[in-house]
Amino acid sequence: MRRICALLLTALLLCGCAKIDDTPAVESTVPTETVPAATVPSDGDPKNVTCKGSYTGQGKEQTVIASVGKQTLTNGQLAAWYWAEAAQYRQTDGQDAPDYTASLDTQRCGVDDTVNSWQQYFLRQALNAWHTAAALNEQSADVPLETEEAYQPADHLYEEYMQGMPATEYLYGYNPYYSPNSMHQAYLNAIPETLNALAQEKNCADTDALARQAFGTDTQSLTQMVEELNRAYMYFTQLTYDLPQEETEEEVNGEYYVNFRHILLKTEGTTAEEAMAAFQKKAAARAKPLTGQEKQRESAFADLAHWYSEDTASALDGGAYRRVLREQLPQDIAQWCFAPERQPGDTTVINGEDGVHILYFSGKESVSEVEAAEQAQRDAQTELIRKAKEDYPMEVTYGDIVLPEAEALVSSDELLYPDIAHERFPEIPLYLQQDYPTTMYGGWPIRTNGCGITSMAMVASYMTDELMSPPEMCRRFGGYSHRHGTDGMIFFKESPGMGFYLIEQTYDPTVAWQGLEDGHVVISVQHPGYWTRAGHYIVLQEITEDGMVRVRDSNIYNYRRISNHTNDEHTWGSITSAGSGFWVFDYKITRLPACSRCGEPEKTSGGLVADYYCRKCAPAQLRRGTYLESLAD
Repeated sequence: MRRICALLLTALLLCGCAKIDDTPAVESTVPTETVPAATVPSDGDPKNVTCKGSYTGQGKEQTVIASVGKQTLTNGQLAAWYWAEAAQYRQTDGQDAPDYTASLDTQRCGVDDTVNSWQQYFLRQALNAWHTAAALNEQSADVPLETEEAYQPADHLYEEYMQGMPATEYLYGYNPYYSPNSMHQAYLNAIPETLNALAQEKNCADTDALARQAFGTDTQSLTQMVEELNRAYMYFTQLTYDLPQEETEEEVNGEYYVNFRHILLKTEGTTAEEAMAAFQKKAAARAKPLTGQEKQRESAFADLAHWYSEDTASALDGGAYRRVLREQLPQDIAQWCFAPERQPGDTTVINGEDGVHILYFSGKESVSEVEAAEQAQRDAQTELIRKAKEDYPMEVTYGDIVLPEAEALVSSDELLYPDIAHERFPEIPLYLQQDYPTTMYGGWPIRTNGCGITSMAMVASYMTDELMSPPEMCRRFGGYSHRHGTDGMIFFKESPGMGFYLIEQTYDPTVAWQGLEDGHVVISVQHPGYWTRAGHYIVLQEITEDGMVRVRDSNIYNYRRISNHTNDEHTWGSITSAGSGFWVFDYKITRLPACSRCGEPEKTSGGLVADYYCRKCAPAQLRRGTYLESLAD
């Protein structure tokens, strides 16, 4: 057997895939010995991986050996799952591991006494991993996604006004079954390029060479495996959005995190007093539209931090630092943040060697409660996978399985979508007022008076990557409602509290156009004319390649009345002829410089916290870990 394996590897090397020299050899702590042919019964259990004493062999790559609903698995595809799981174990195992340079079917497994060999152990993991992905993919095409209770669309209105409209691609709830968003689909489309880059990283000539040496299969089977693995993860990500989030309460006794915001004014070439005076002048001008009480709110502080803080690690996120431990902070700042009497809303100014630090205390969270909430999320996510596998069982014909020899070089982790710069909404979603017939906005129905708050919901969902639906916006901001619609001050006063920021409000169309050209999102209020017979808010998403403007319009009745909705492209003249005001927002934040996972903290200045995970990366890391663990369970 070893001689055959050596000849096979030699042939592969001659085909252009060099021996990998960047993976450390793992010394076996398990003696190499021949495994008995099978467990009881002596001729093999046809319903278990112990069916064969050895599965090693060549050929029969197209033989279907397992199924989940309409999903099927061939020997060629199984090889990719098998060696990916072996590599995953190799990268994360402890002392008990096989000798990966020797045949795995001749080495007794020391971590699971229900199997004989390491080959049987990794085969079970591989089949389980494929079952996880196949069950999730099968469910995604079979079970509609959840929508909020207040969402009650009228079928006859959809049939009359929305059928065939391009905007329905982004219309909330219109397409009931899962499909990858544009960012995820772009990743799936680029899998061949990703595998080619991975081949270069592993010193292989091309993807074909990588597929044969690292997985013992062909490029087509490997590509399909990577597509199934990632599409299932993307659907799993979608499911996790609807899981309830446990709230954590303030805890004085015991270890706790602090949440705060930070503004840094550097004092190079100036005094602390001069830096503070210059900042106060700018802050007063920026906050001029706010009342005295509004100026004391955290959202007002976040807005000032976004625009004027010189802590480049946190300024984009309104100076926010979340879930920080005492030992992560400089001593003088830690002393203030962790003072027992500290309360949300407290502020202070601390003069340091690098400048003036202005702090706003947001609150504290018990470490034990945070850990319990995270464990509850893991459990809920694990249950999603368990339920999918229960609803979509796997059937396996163990006697037909044949596994090739290969090298455990590329793990499931390396093949999985990295989930960096996570975006739930790569494009602005479309919400329609008429889809919420029972929702009230202040004292008026959203279906007639809610274009402004619905426009805010679209922009907020896009900017935050959270489902900021119209009913949720009505609940939070009903005070901005009046008989004629929405007070436009909502866009300035409330957006910083959610994590996005208004550049300016203008009546000059040329300023609004320039904002769109620069890639900013714009909300426009329209007087009677092209868009409305009374008054109407619309969202301007982008300028198209042919100089038109793509619009998100919350009024369903416009989609037949306005002819240009049939291609979702409108002239600038149709927007400016009756437009009376424009609100231009700063760029969407997808990466935070302070974050150790998605940012580049080493290239920033003024940052306070090391080893910091931002509000997007922390849940993404938890979700990714749950999914990878589920593949091997």
